Amino acid sequence: MDKVKSDLHVHLDFNINKQAVKHVLSLAEANGVKAICLLEHNELNLYKKGGVLQELIKTGELEQVYSGKLVPGCEVTCVVNNTHPTKYAFNFNNYTIHLTLLNFDIEKAESLKWFSKKYQNKIFKQDVKNIIKALKKVKLEPPKKDYFVFEKSVHKQVWEFMHKDPKRQAKYEQVLGKFESSSDFIRIIFEDPNSKLWFKQARAPYLTEVIDYARKIGARIYISHPCHMNKKFPTTNYLDALLNVDAGYSFPFDGIETKYFLNSVMDTKVLEDYALEHNLEMSGGTDYQYLVSERNPEGKMYLLNNGERTYFVPVPGTMIKTLLETRNGDLLLNEKFIDRLSDLREQKRFSK
Repeated sequence: MDKVKSDLHVHLDFNINKQAVKHVLSLAEANGVKAICLLEHNELNLYKKGGVLQELIKTGELEQVYSGKLVPGCEVTCVVNNTHPTKYAFNFNNYTIHLTLLNFDIEKAESLKWFSKKYQNKIFKQDVKNIIKALKKVKLEPPKKDYFVFEKSVHKQVWEFMHKDPKRQAKYEQVLGKFESSSDFIRIIFEDPNSKLWFKQARAPYLTEVIDYARKIGARIYISHPCHMNKKFPTTNYLDALLNVDAGYSFPFDGIETKYFLNSVMDTKVLEDYALEHNLEMSGGTDYQYLVSERNPEGKMYLLNNGERTYFVPVPGTMIKTLLETRNGDLLLNEKFIDRLSDLREQKRFSK
């Protein structure tokens, strides 16, 4: 079975500019990545009319730095619903998860309320109100309403607010505990329905809503990083629960991310075996984050390795955990699967 180096999960959140796009695509080209998906969480800013990607494609600049396929995509945050709480030894309902949508029609997606700036601003204000209320309930100092920035995760902004003042941080940690990373803090404190600070995010639709709107825009739906969505989730039970969600579709998902930058060799094997058994497509991505700045000129990320932080320079198409285990972190996907995905430049907005 022929394989091709790919990366269908590359983030450019809050870095929608020529420099960032060209930097990432240059890294991908140098690493031999033949198909890439540049995306954001819950946003389509990268693909908008008159935006960065359209300009780079129209002027021919993009072809100067990258020769592979550009797959349209978005990583969506949603809240699990309509799974069977007693069937899988864990009740996944009301937990927050991520799905990766690929290969959809950009203009159809833009017509959905979830990607409308007006609607997003409305529900952003609801989440700000709810998070302030939740913090006050446990007697923690909340940020003021005008502290919160639109389009940025309100949960992440609380993490940043907490760390702006040592006394405030100490109080937060006294009440909530200490956390190694913002992602752990968010998932345990705000996204676990058993937490005192949990509330249903207005910004996060229910799982069944995402499946429905994804089908309307022609998207292919993949379950993002199943082994690393939530430490509480038993992986195969989690997948079983989602595949059997009551969403009105016989086959609600097209596949799963079997390759991921935090996956061990065993993680990947478990997911590939599961995908084969359930006739699911095998997608994959590094979850690359563009972190280049004056303080971090190389754009380094880190992972926890044997309880210690291991810093590395992320490269599209290379899975760091597998690289550390085997000295080969190439993210290879089935060539026929990649061939079935369309190129962004086939859509009217991005054709020359």
